[in-house]
Amino acid sequence: MSDPKATSVATLPNLLSLSRLPLGGLFWITLGPTTTHAVLALGVMALAAGTDILDGTIARRRGVSSAGMGSWLDPICDKLFIGAVLAALYFERGVPLWLLAVIVARELLQLPMVVVYRAFPTLRHWLRYDFRASPLGKAATITQFFAIGALVLGWPALVLAWGAFGLGIAALCDYVRRAVLIGKRRLNEPQEAK
Repeated sequence: MSDPKATSVATLPNLLSLSRLPLGGLFWITLGPTTTHAVLALGVMALAAGTDILDGTIARRRGVSSAGMGSWLDPICDKLFIGAVLAALYFERGVPLWLLAVIVARELLQLPMVVVYRAFPTLRHWLRYDFRASPLGKAATITQFFAIGALVLGWPALVLAWGAFGLGIAALCDYVRRAVLIGKRRLNEPQEAK
């Protein structure tokens, strides 16, 4: 029997994750041409970052399974929030698409991988991967936020963008490495039981 806390959308950690969706729209509304607009947009980003920290902290304290709904809902909400932020920067500030793609290269590659993982039960059975963030993933996310913050303020962001790219690709490679190790371990379990 599955843990209801791990499968329900109506848990505080999952609701905090989902709150980033309307925050993406609020970012778009607050982003404007003045310094006041930029500060408001950065405040929305800070609020979204706060919900990202809180959802995982609360889930761990409540003992919610790391393989539950939050393990995949949280990163998807992160990606959708970042997508809204990037769209706003493109349409409202005219930030070049190539620069935005450099900042979110990890997400551009990771999101299709997550969808494939969720869509194929055989793959999920073999890997049983839980998508928890690694230190590299957290560093990449922080660097992305700094790069986006610089763009919001109209500051040069190229060095931060390439830093986010490098850390993001390293984090993605680490996620794949961990998934393969988990899969190999699962394949070896029956042999070890003999």
